Amino acid sequence: MSERGEDQNPQPISERDQRFLSACLDLARMSEGETSPNPMVGAILVKEDRILGQGYHRRAGDPHAEVEALNSAGGEAFGSTLYVNLEPCVHHGRTPPCADALIDAGVARVIACMIDPDPRVNGRGFRRLLEAGIHVTHGLLRERALALNDKFVKFVTTGIPFVTLKAAMTLDGKIAPARGSSQWITSEKAREEAHRLRYAHDAVLVGVGTLLADNPGLTARWASGKPLVRAILDSHLRTPPDSRALANDDAGSTLVYTLPDPPSAARRSLERRPGVEVIPLPSKTARLELSAVLEDLGKRRIMSVLVEGGGQVLGSALDEGLADRLALFIAPRILGNSGLGVFQGLPGRELASAVPVMEWSSREIGSDILIEGRLACRPTGKDPECSPD
Repeated sequence: MSERGEDQNPQPISERDQRFLSACLDLARMSEGETSPNPMVGAILVKEDRILGQGYHRRAGDPHAEVEALNSAGGEAFGSTLYVNLEPCVHHGRTPPCADALIDAGVARVIACMIDPDPRVNGRGFRRLLEAGIHVTHGLLRERALALNDKFVKFVTTGIPFVTLKAAMTLDGKIAPARGSSQWITSEKAREEAHRLRYAHDAVLVGVGTLLADNPGLTARWASGKPLVRAILDSHLRTPPDSRALANDDAGSTLVYTLPDPPSAARRSLERRPGVEVIPLPSKTARLELSAVLEDLGKRRIMSVLVEGGGQVLGSALDEGLADRLALFIAPRILGNSGLGVFQGLPGRELASAVPVMEWSSREIGSDILIEGRLACRPTGKDPECSPD
């Protein structure tokens, strides 16, 4: 079975099929920020244009979307069609394989958006369904499905977290006055949206300069909130032990990354705080390597990271090709030449080598504008969705 969407049991794809798959994608998104390290999945069981049951994967450890739909349908699932945005799983985790549940229920046809790129699945779920006599079609709305689970796809194919760069800036690209004084640049509505962005990620990452200048709590005050991992880049352990980020008020944790052989007294002082861990990482220079930090976060099953600053960290992430998405909140203000630039860590480039932002969009949030876009990934051979320009 091909990743490009070919079907070994071809049947016509109707407008109805597209409509139900679109509804699956909407269902799946209801759990945004809750399912990591699992994907967001929605499922609908249909027979003769009648919806028998539907469901979505609510959080890791809870029943998968297919099981939710089967439970909702009760005994009516026999002979039905399942619409789902991702290939049903075939492996045992915290829940049994969904492919087996569909076979046992007598589902006749499965229409899905895409193959699950998780090496434990990757076509095996579809093959098991086919072997059981279930008709399988996939590939419709694949691009939408990929965009929905972009964090999951990158993580399971590379082991590296999906990285979003977020900044609040003025019209002329400044994130703070030259003195670095802490004050809000954007409106309250924009700050609410920034908390939603945090909620959609597993971890928030900042440099120690941002910590010293702003003393942020780095929590996700959205919906009912959730525990976050706070990653702090601090080459020389300048993080004050009483920093708000170290309070872990959301029952999350804080990882302070530093260079080898950090001052023992400073390390002890930080690690006295509950939930705080100091992590020395080797480096070829006198600065922490962001790539090594991301690799360590991946080993800790952190699927996605929101990088919030400062300008050196944001610019370095761009320069090294480590970022996947961009979210820039732009306020209608101008600071002038004395302000601190949003991408200070990005060396100057010629126009031909400027960092491209693709598939970008903009929308108003309060008095501000949010610009979002996909960043060109750097081909490494690990990511199947990344190819040279």
